[in-house]
Amino acid sequence: MCVEDSRFYSVPCLDKSPSKYEDNYCELNDFYKKIATEELRETDEVRTQSLEQMREFIAKHPHIKKCRTDTQFLLRFLRQKKYILNNATETLERFLAIRALHSEWFCKLDIEDPELSALADTGYLFPLPERDAQGRTVIFNETGQLDPTKFKATHVTRIHALINELFFDRPEVQCAGFVVVYDLSGMTMSHLSMATLNEIRVMAGYLNKAVPVRYREFHFVGTPGATMTVVNMVLNMLSEKLRQRVFCHRSWDELYTKVDKNLLPKEFGGKTPKAECIEQFKQQCSKARARLLTYDETEMEVTKDSKYWQESTDAELESGAIGSFRKLTVD
Repeated sequence: MCVEDSRFYSVPCLDKSPSKYEDNYCELNDFYKKIATEELRETDEVRTQSLEQMREFIAKHPHIKKCRTDTQFLLRFLRQKKYILNNATETLERFLAIRALHSEWFCKLDIEDPELSALADTGYLFPLPERDAQGRTVIFNETGQLDPTKFKATHVTRIHALINELFFDRPEVQCAGFVVVYDLSGMTMSHLSMATLNEIRVMAGYLNKAVPVRYREFHFVGTPGATMTVVNMVLNMLSEKLRQRVFCHRSWDELYTKVDKNLLPKEFGGKTPKAECIEQFKQQCSKARARLLTYDETEMEVTKDSKYWQESTDAELESGAIGSFRKLTVD
């Protein structure tokens, strides 16, 4: 596996057509190589050829100005789209476009920023130290820790982006993906009203089409009945593929039938205290700080006549979306 200090914490080049490309490929161990081969259709030949094609696409793209072209960055998109090149390049375009249009959501991923650091300290969102039996990285959310009077929707999107960028380049995440556990027992309508309906729609579109990672499962625990109508509406904005990966549980015991409880924070039945998980997360962010701040310099021109402008600005919700949502049923 990769040596983290040298590969995941260095500052990448943003020259779209460098004289020499960064080949920071991480060899997979047998466990993840099996996933890459069987599920992602990856071979040495396919990977090499696809990387060349992705780099040529970026170099010739008239609107991409600054973008990473190193191996691990491009493999995010190729692996997530199972090496279907057209799908991978479109995801890359969307990934760059939404950052250009909504930089407030994705920039300044700085753990030394007082507000972002304070949100991390609450335990609202953090990765868990151990992966599950399927090699997947587990992210934990405790919604009730978010104070809607103190934090804004942009803080929420930035801490999600911070965790994503911390892990997107890691081959085990690219191959096996994420599992996300949400403790919604403390969620209120104040939490749901932090973002406008159009902002929620844009973020749902980002999840559907622009996130270069395999989200394998979403687990909701203790969703308050008073919020179910809005939760179902948001769920309807997700693709059918993602909706099929959502599970809602009445209790933690029900969750344990799907997620190994030992992986969770000690306060929720696991082994590692939440404070220790948070501290490990913040240490990782500090080590990767220079790398994460590089994304502020990524640049893509998005013209007003492009589909990405229309999708990511003031477009209206699809007709009937609110009234025709699929109901989220308890697992």
